[in-house]
Amino acid sequence: MGLFTGNQKFTAQTVYNRMEPYLKPKDGKIHVVMINSFSKWLNQNFECENKYTTQIDEILSVMQDAGYEILDVKFNSLMNQGLLGQMEGFHTLITYR
Repeated sequence: MGLFTGNQKFTAQTVYNRMEPYLKPKDGKIHVVMINSFSKWLNQNFECENKYTTQIDEILSVMQDAGYEILDVKFNSLMNQGLLGQMEGFHTLITYR
């Protein structure tokens, strides 16, 4: 656990609360939700990207706790994002039922 993990989980909860109205009812059909996020500032090290990992994992956990089945998680990354162009942007597509 890193120094900022608690704040990262809190941020993920906030994002989940904002996306929850867009989650479809549990009707057996396959649905998707997309989340936009950023890497840590100046993410230059070869290590676990703990900000992204913590935040997306928290969202997946809360979705599963709410009874959703996660079918797949896909992402893409965009370099030179953020105000100073020092971050990676991530688009994460969660496929769920």
